[in-house]
Amino acid sequence: TFSPGPDSGRSAAPEQTARPALSPTRSPATRRLREGRKNCKDGPALILGAIDISKRATRLKVAEVGTGDSVRLLERSSLVSAELSNCDRLSALLMAEIEAARDAGADHVEVVATRSLRGTRLLRLLDRVCRASGAGGILLPDPEQRLASTFRAATVPSAGELEGTVAVARVGESTTGIAVGAPGERPGWVGSRPVGCATLTEKARFSDPPRPNQIEAAVTAAVRKLETLSPPAADRVLLSTPLAAALERICGPHIDPASARRGLGSILGQTGDDIAAWFGTESGQGRLLPATIVCCLGLAEVLGTAVEPREADPVAGRFWLTEAGRTSAGSGRET
Repeated sequence: TFSPGPDSGRSAAPEQTARPALSPTRSPATRRLREGRKNCKDGPALILGAIDISKRATRLKVAEVGTGDSVRLLERSSLVSAELSNCDRLSALLMAEIEAARDAGADHVEVVATRSLRGTRLLRLLDRVCRASGAGGILLPDPEQRLASTFRAATVPSAGELEGTVAVARVGESTTGIAVGAPGERPGWVGSRPVGCATLTEKARFSDPPRPNQIEAAVTAAVRKLETLSPPAADRVLLSTPLAAALERICGPHIDPASARRGLGSILGQTGDDIAAWFGTESGQGRLLPATIVCCLGLAEVLGTAVEPREADPVAGRFWLTEAGRTSAGSGRET
């Protein structure tokens, strides 16, 4: 039985001597932001910040989170790969982003990292930087925890319009996962497979732009991996990805295998830089768009249902998962 815990993950290093949190001077604009907090429609809100370290980039997000909705206040990415040779750059970046989150009014700032960094010297060094900056240790969420928080992020704001059983798929860099349950509640089933947009781009050896035969090989691999999942039947399938807006423009609001192939055809011959300029994203994200569409195609084909792109707020999702308490998420688990 899987019970996604309320915590976002375990600390990357043993507890060290506690340091007092830094309390930088707030600007008048920041104080007004913290005192007003009128952006969220649903009840009192907190301003929360999160820094997510992946293998390819570090992302800062600050959101005002209420009991049933959230408002994104700040979001930006820095394309610095998580390698030991970049330790000094990442250390300076983390200190700057923690300070930026506080200047944006964040009551709490957490730093999370991909589990592929677990046990590395780089993670230990960066963990010390975060603790010294007053943000606490770096958290390493399990894939199941990320899926559970993504499910909450995608369904809590839309709980009133969603009926029946809902599946939320998350296309990440290294994995694609599915969580199934009642809207606004904790998911009752979760499962994932190692077929993310970055791993698919690398293993299918996508050129830039990818060639048709490379795309077909990626589709075959994605379907073969995803069809080993056996999630419960769902009335609707939502898709959480940072590229949700781009997917909807290219493939439409309901993506089935046919519309996914049309979308792939529409960007055939476009480089990652071309796609990034077209949609206003960083080059790294543009490079991953073809593989993301391939994952959508695989999900729609395996599940037999069109997927609906949604841009879920991970900051709010982790907060709502924590607020849900430590009750059991259900009896289903796939690894």
